[in-house]
Amino acid sequence: MADNQRHSLGAQSRRRYLLTGSAVVGGLLAGCVSGDDSNGGDPDSYPDWDPDDPQFPQLASTLLADDFHIGTDELLEQMEPRDEPRYGSPPPETPDAGDRLDPDTLDFSMVPTEDPATYEDVLAPLVENIEAETGKDVVVNPLDSYAAQIEAMNADRLHVAGFATGATPFAVNIAGAVPFGIQIADGAFGYRLWVISQVGSDIDELADLDGADVTHVEESSNSGHQAPSALFSAGGVEPGEDYDLEFSGSHENSIRAVDAGDYDAAPIASTVLERQIESGHVDGDDLKVVWVSDPFPTTSFCYHHALEPELQEGIERAHLEYDYAGTALEEYYDRDSFTEIDYATHWDVILEIQEQNEADYRTDELED
Repeated sequence: MADNQRHSLGAQSRRRYLLTGSAVVGGLLAGCVSGDDSNGGDPDSYPDWDPDDPQFPQLASTLLADDFHIGTDELLEQMEPRDEPRYGSPPPETPDAGDRLDPDTLDFSMVPTEDPATYEDVLAPLVENIEAETGKDVVVNPLDSYAAQIEAMNADRLHVAGFATGATPFAVNIAGAVPFGIQIADGAFGYRLWVISQVGSDIDELADLDGADVTHVEESSNSGHQAPSALFSAGGVEPGEDYDLEFSGSHENSIRAVDAGDYDAAPIASTVLERQIESGHVDGDDLKVVWVSDPFPTTSFCYHHALEPELQEGIERAHLEYDYAGTALEEYYDRDSFTEIDYATHWDVILEIQEQNEADYRTDELED
């Protein structure tokens, strides 16, 4: 048995939260939270912060102090299950015995980051438990793009992965990934799409992006490109037409580019900005948020559909039946456990966005 504390079996260790559904989709496609006519150059002039009636712009530090970057239990209670994905294919079934994978070593990859070496220490507690539950050695591979992750799993070279929110449907439809869990903490889940700009810029609301220099993340990024493409259009701003966009390659790159003044604004994942502030790369008082979405589910944890069933079950146990409080995993992600998910239900809002964008599930759609 691994050292990390294992949950007792039952409802507590196998909780299922239904994270998406018509209530959330309706809020997202209605245009989310609007901006304000405040003078973005003077934080003292920003509207008083009220999470029940949010008005913008606001300092990033203000929203983070109020945990306005994540979802809440109240939203979880509004979700309804779905039997089939609204767009694309469901995760494939495990093949017959002769076509299954039983590798000597399980290859594991997380969402690409600018500092992949970080994952060795962060994932160590989880890797230890996967090894204990499967009897296999686990190697963490620092793949450098969403496309590389999906191509590796499609080629049977990647067996366990954390896929970014927007890349998850690509992984399901191209590589046969089976999403089974996400990270949570005390009922809180996910992240929001935020549009950020420098304090002092003239961008105070979504309409101000017209004619601005804006950087997106990459084609398959949910909050970094797919959601803005759908939701900004609904708000009267057409990315690529009302403003020219370039791709930075990562949320971290977008955040630092705005902070440095290389771009006027960027759509980013709120939780990545939180980590960038906590690590000292940027200051939450130097960046303002001018628009936000409702919460999205966060990184999906998946296994290759063709793995032997006992390996699939061991991988799930290592995630869902252990308490990661006090480990490097919690310290990095600020989440101490995993909860079981259903792809068709939990990713419905993402599939709604990708359907609007007419996403084509090919690996070349994942590249800049």
